[in-house]
Amino acid sequence: MAKQSSIFNFFNKSPPPVLKAKPSPSPAEADLPSSVRKKNSSPKEEAKHASQTPNTKKTPAKPLNAKASKGGFGKLFGNKTLTIKESPAPCPFSAGALVWAKLEGHPWWPCMVAPQPVGGQQLRGRGKSQRLHVHFFDEPPTRGWVSTKYIREYQGSDSSDAKTGGVFFSGKPVIRKAMELADAAMPDSPETRLKMPVCMDPSDAEEDDEEEDMESTLTDEDLTEEEDEETVKSKPSRRSSRATAEQGSKSKRRRIVVASDSEGSGDEFKPEQAGCSSEEDEEEVVNSMSEEDVESECEAEPDSPVKPVKRKRPIEKPSSAKPKPKTPTLPETAKRAPLSSTITADTKSRLSAFSAPESFDSQANGSGAGGQGGATVWDHEKLDWLQEGRRKDAKRRRQSEEDYDPTTLYVPEDFLNKTTPGMRRWWQLKSETFDAVLFFKVGKFYELYHMDAVIGVNELGLTFMKGAWAHSGFPEIGFGRFSDGLVQRGYKVARVEQTETPDMMEARCKTMLKPTKFDRVVQREVCRIITRGTQTYSVLDGAPSETHSKYLLSIKEKAEEESSGRCRTYGVSFVDTSVGYFYVGQFQDDRHCSRLRTLLSHYTPAQVLFEKGNPSAETRKIFKASLSSAMQEGLTAGSQFWDAQKTLKTLAEEDYFKESVRKDEESGSSVLPSVLKSMTSESDSLGLTPKEGYELALSALGGCMFYLKKCLVDQELLSMTNFQEYIPVDVEMEKAAGPTSFFSQTRQRMVLDGVTLANLEILQNVSGGTEGTLLERLDTCSTPFGKRLLKQWLCSPLCNPTSIGERLDALEDLMGVQAQATEVSDLLKKLPDLERLLSKIHSIGTPKGQDHPDSRAVLYEEVTYSKKKIVDFLSALEGFKTMQEIVTILGPVAVDFRSRLLRQVCTLHTTALPEGLFPDLSAELKRWDTAFDHQKARATGVITPKTGFDPEFDQALSGIKACERDLQDYLDRQKKRLGCRNLTYWGTGRNRFQMEVPDSVSERNIPEEYKVKSTKKGWKRYWTREIERLFSELQSLEEKRDAALKDCMRRLFYNFDKNYRDWQTGVECMAVLGKL
Repeated sequence: MAKQSSIFNFFNKSPPPVLKAKPSPSPAEADLPSSVRKKNSSPKEEAKHASQTPNTKKTPAKPLNAKASKGGFGKLFGNKTLTIKESPAPCPFSAGALVWAKLEGHPWWPCMVAPQPVGGQQLRGRGKSQRLHVHFFDEPPTRGWVSTKYIREYQGSDSSDAKTGGVFFSGKPVIRKAMELADAAMPDSPETRLKMPVCMDPSDAEEDDEEEDMESTLTDEDLTEEEDEETVKSKPSRRSSRATAEQGSKSKRRRIVVASDSEGSGDEFKPEQAGCSSEEDEEEVVNSMSEEDVESECEAEPDSPVKPVKRKRPIEKPSSAKPKPKTPTLPETAKRAPLSSTITADTKSRLSAFSAPESFDSQANGSGAGGQGGATVWDHEKLDWLQEGRRKDAKRRRQSEEDYDPTTLYVPEDFLNKTTPGMRRWWQLKSETFDAVLFFKVGKFYELYHMDAVIGVNELGLTFMKGAWAHSGFPEIGFGRFSDGLVQRGYKVARVEQTETPDMMEARCKTMLKPTKFDRVVQREVCRIITRGTQTYSVLDGAPSETHSKYLLSIKEKAEEESSGRCRTYGVSFVDTSVGYFYVGQFQDDRHCSRLRTLLSHYTPAQVLFEKGNPSAETRKIFKASLSSAMQEGLTAGSQFWDAQKTLKTLAEEDYFKESVRKDEESGSSVLPSVLKSMTSESDSLGLTPKEGYELALSALGGCMFYLKKCLVDQELLSMTNFQEYIPVDVEMEKAAGPTSFFSQTRQRMVLDGVTLANLEILQNVSGGTEGTLLERLDTCSTPFGKRLLKQWLCSPLCNPTSIGERLDALEDLMGVQAQATEVSDLLKKLPDLERLLSKIHSIGTPKGQDHPDSRAVLYEEVTYSKKKIVDFLSALEGFKTMQEIVTILGPVAVDFRSRLLRQVCTLHTTALPEGLFPDLSAELKRWDTAFDHQKARATGVITPKTGFDPEFDQALSGIKACERDLQDYLDRQKKRLGCRNLTYWGTGRNRFQMEVPDSVSERNIPEEYKVKSTKKGWKRYWTREIERLFSELQSLEEKRDAALKDCMRRLFYNFDKNYRDWQTGVECMAVLGKL
């Protein structure tokens, strides 16, 4: 491989008369952002530098000490020229400080600030280009220069940012090991840390810096002589650890190879050809949609910043280059002519394609296919119909039109016909969900294409794959981490799955008359759209990053006359999708919107839905001031934001509450839950007419339902029937309708609006954190669901003396039984987030119809997901066993409690003790203990129910046993018929139950109905019509058994969910107990 610094020498040998030419960046620098480049001075600074430099064309400068810089480190880091350098800004971190550092394309890495081992320099550059020298904790240790804006203080692996959901969290073993090394160095002083072994090898970036400084002071003859000597002594250099890893993971890099730059050379320098030829000798990631190619890309991506040794290109002799007599066996370096006579406009134009990107966002320009006339762009950036201002929605409405829908995109049909079948499907799905990032399943990987790939590289640190169009991806198992990373940054993520296998695709094509190439591709569909307000934390999504609720708020406003004293009326519907709780309500507000502000403070939404053109200017100001970080999306009136009548009609048609109504009311006459039924007109028995005063509330619910339906989670959330009417806190709580919850209806509460909560720092301090707040001081809850209840209690504190006295009595009672209280506290800490686990179990157990694409999705990590489901289910069972044990401990002493509240939550609800609220779960828990083998299911990911638990599975097993008995009886009859005791069945799979008859049996004794299926030496194997009939029946029963076993987990979870009310009541009791 040609020496990388040749292009720098090409520029720097003979500077122009006035200005020093800016050298093209090295391949490593071309992949770095502009803030990390070593030389990026402004035109004004260059002019100033040029004015201070004498005319070197007439009197070339001589080196200060040419001999001292010809060998070893002296050559690499020799004496500098007398260039005046401005002093950099003060270092933000002192030497020996532990920090997190990040380079593009890699995760955050634990590091230590350390001086450069040779020159002792710790800080470079100024302003945005300022870089800090760090030591990466790794084995072996590595080092490099990192931009100061990507440096953060290291606070240990126990900090919240380093744990699951944190900014610096990573599950890679190399980073976990690096965190251990950093933790081990934390107790030491900075001086002690600096004594630890560090990497002493110079990086390529440092070599390039030193070469430039040396070249600016050497004569042409000295420069040529040093290049020859350096060629002899050169070794595979080790780049800065971060820059190396970044360059190694990028396949679209350019290495400039100059065959000859002498005036007599007739070869034209072609950057495209030079870059391509260089890449042929390196390990590349092929731009392909095949599964094997994507897998090789993931395996080649480095996890550690350790620099792999570069492979050199074969030595090629340029035909026009003249070899040097002193070194005839070495790669030949042609003499360089003066820059002014060699560099042409065309060459400059070609070389500009190798300039470094301006930022992470323009990384594509430094990594795409070669182009002419400046920085290159991705293919999707060249599409005229995709440009800003020229886009149209799916109905061909322009961006300037009022009813333009930014969530869709018009893609020309002629463009789709020119693409590959797989890419055609991607553009079709993108046109339907233009506002979402598509995680497009290809084999075992999720792929990101075009503008989505740019987002993935910039936000998630993914790596571009080779090709002219943007492309990146990751394995299927990483979906939860990468999707959550984008969702937390405010993006929408659409999970696209393959909904048929290649065999199913072939069978489908056979049924078609003339299948086209677009038909010969597996079908893919959007199976889920995830936003900040619709996260359900399924097994694919991963664990939640925080315990507090995130609400999806839908709001509709109706302005009224100011003369009436009430300026506006609001209809609201908000839902916590992680637990499936819906709140629906309508209220009148004053001209200051006090009740709306209070609602936004108590139930802070992560996402807001509203009808386009509906919210008033005052309401929008409140959204902008109070919900600046929340996603806000406008829906089209009628088609997307439904009115009250359409909402009720949809609820009746979709059968969301069919199962719940049967369980709760034992009747199918009422379709709606009691809360929603109370909002319909009493004169309409069908429940399709809204009641006066609830039109806006039901319309807001309609907007929420549409969005959940669009995200494909409407069935699993609405079927939980967890509806509660929202009434502002300044209204009597006993007016609230819906499921009676003893813990929420406590007569009167104090009104704490948003301004009060902020001024008193109840929930957040002035900087947006929880340090020093009342919530932090009082939050000693042992359970996640207890923490959520505490937040609501703080937002609405009691002002009723009776209720306050109840709580104080409860505290005195617990202090009176200190031994039991300590034991209960230890048990409460073991409880998982049962509230969210119940929602997960309900979601898994809810039967998905064939119209839901997720029921047809082909998942390659199905076993892993099944194990996660079983672990969650068993964790819930253990949690409820612990709750039952808590009640058993407090039961004997609960009779002496003065507090009625505490007696209710600690006493089992039985006929003898009707006052108790905690349900008796012992019988149900014992039933589930014997339902299946827990350890086997945890290890294999498959639930095999025991006899008597699953009727469908038991029926299939009994049929199989009966059929096998019939086959054995038939074999016994044939033994007697042939007079041979050696008859046995032989075969596997579909070739089973072939009767093996020895040759000793005479041919005359073989019945005519026997058909030879196979033979072996001394034996013949036969089938009969009876065997075929019995075997066909057996195969049918085995298919039923397999189908029942496959769906067994869902049915078991469904049966568990039938007692949802009892499980949920137990969780509410433990939440109150944990809060006290």
